[in-house]
This record gives sequence, structure tokens and C-alpha cells, in this order.
Amino acid sequence: MAGFQNVLFIGASGSIGSVLLNEFRKEATFTLTILQRASSNFEPPAGVKLITIPDSYPSDDLVAAFRGQDVVINCMTTLSVANQFRMIDAAIAAGVRRYVPSEFGLNNMKPEAQALNSVFHDKAKVQEYIRAKAADGSIEWMSITCGLWLKWVFSHDWVGAHVRERKFVFWDDGEGYFSCTTEENTAAGMIKALRMPEETKNKNIFLSDFAITQKQLLAAIEKAQGVKYTTETINSEAFIKEKKEAVRNGDTLATFDLIKAGFATGRFGGHLEKEPGEIMNDKLGLPKHTLDGVVADALGALGFL
Repeated sequence: MAGFQNVLFIGASGSIGSVLLNEFRKEATFTLTILQRASSNFEPPAGVKLITIPDSYPSDDLVAAFRGQDVVINCMTTLSVANQFRMIDAAIAAGVRRYVPSEFGLNNMKPEAQALNSVFHDKAKVQEYIRAKAADGSIEWMSITCGLWLKWVFSHDWVGAHVRERKFVFWDDGEGYFSCTTEENTAAGMIKALRMPEETKNKNIFLSDFAITQKQLLAAIEKAQGVKYTTETINSEAFIKEKKEAVRNGDTLATFDLIKAGFATGRFGGHLEKEPGEIMNDKLGLPKHTLDGVVADALGALGFL
């Protein structure tokens, strides 16, 4: 089967979408298009086609935008993932060969993850939906599950790392494992996986540069910065109970706290090496990274060294 050429991005201005777009632009084999909402002010880079549609993503507009595309890569923001059902239907109607859902993160197919918060739940339902469509031959799919990006972690005070305050918050004993991948290896993995169409068809691609605990992460941060952090500890079970109650009472932002819990505790599918599936870094020929190296690079890039 011929390789993929025409690639359309949804959410290209976001945290991972912008990294993917930048790396794909370096590859002459791809013709790139960005789908953008009318309310967005994002300016596409030179040589990238832009299609603007209403913010509500009307189905007819989606079909028109997707027509002629080989691959649709969805990098939508966290709380918008449920919009993908109509996007999958539009991709099928438009004749798209492969749909890449907004997955990333942890193993959303794990029942414990789905029960933790609506985002993990919705991502799993999208996976179930696209897999069912692939099973009847309507379309093929591929997803990337890559754990956490440490540069993003540091810039968003995630999983306990508050680098601006030089403070670290442990969840329970801080010994829960979670997998990490650099943004660059995530993008490279996506590109290389698309160049192996048969090997990656209808497959969730697991990527992990390494798996670490909060305690290991803090040690690497302190080593890189040459300072000692103050530490606190929270009880994860009490925290999760509190935040689930907050969500039930209409606090949408509490969902983000439950997402943090999914990674930091190591109990909800974030330790990819222990999940059903294959870590494909070596098969895809991705560069190897160490915790100390990634932490130092990330802190330096963000101006924290």
C-alpha cells in the first residue's frame, strides 16, 4: 500500500500539536493542512494550508475539510475529546485512510482510569468507537500513548513538581511509577509510525523514554538545580474522593486534579511498561534519553537553571 502524504492536524496550536506540526514540517514527504476554529487567532507557518470552520465543528464542514486527506491527527485540548465521535464519522465519509485520536497520556483503556475522570473515560470511548469502525473496514486508526512530557510538567506545576516555588508535593509515598517521553520523541514516533503503515495499522503505539517515581524526579530536579526543595505529602484516596465530589457539584476544573492523580499515583495506567502493549521506541528507532538529561534540558529550556 502507498505511504501517507496528505496530513491534516486538529489542534495544531496546542502543547503537543505545535511540536508535531514543527517536526512534520521538516519532512518533505508530507503535505500539511491545519483545521482551525473561526475563533482562533493562530497564524499557520509558511507552506501549511489553513482551513477555518465554525467553532461548533459542523459535520458537513468537517467532511469537506477532510476530503483528500490520508491522515487526520487530532491534538484537541483535554476537555474537548468527546467531539471526536463526529470527527471520526466525518473522516469515514470523506474517505480518510487513517485517523489518529487525541490520546497521548496513559492507558485510557484501563477500567480504573476510565472510572477516575471524564477525560480518561471519553478517550477510552473514542478508542472503542474507532476500533469498531476499523473492524468493519470503514477506516484504520493509530494512537500514540506516551506518558508525561517533563517540560510540560515543569511549566504547569504537574505531578507535584512546583519548580517556581522550589516545592514538591508527594502523592502518598512518592513511589508510584509513571512513564515519560520527550515531546521530540513523541513527534518522531508519530512520523516513523506513519512510515510503517502496515506495522502500525490499528494499533496503540506505546512510547516511553523511561519510567520514574516522584522521588526519582525530585532527586533529578535537585541535582540539576543544586538546591533542596521543601516537600509536602497528600493522601491520594482522600484527594480523589474530594475532587470527584467537586466535579459532581459542577467544578469542571477539579477534573484536572483527577488527571494529575491518574499519573502521580502510578495506579491508573500511567506506568506503560506494566500495561498490556508494546513499548515501541526501539522498533521505531527513537533516540534514547536519561532522566537526568531530560530534566536538565527541560529546566534549562524553561529558564529554571
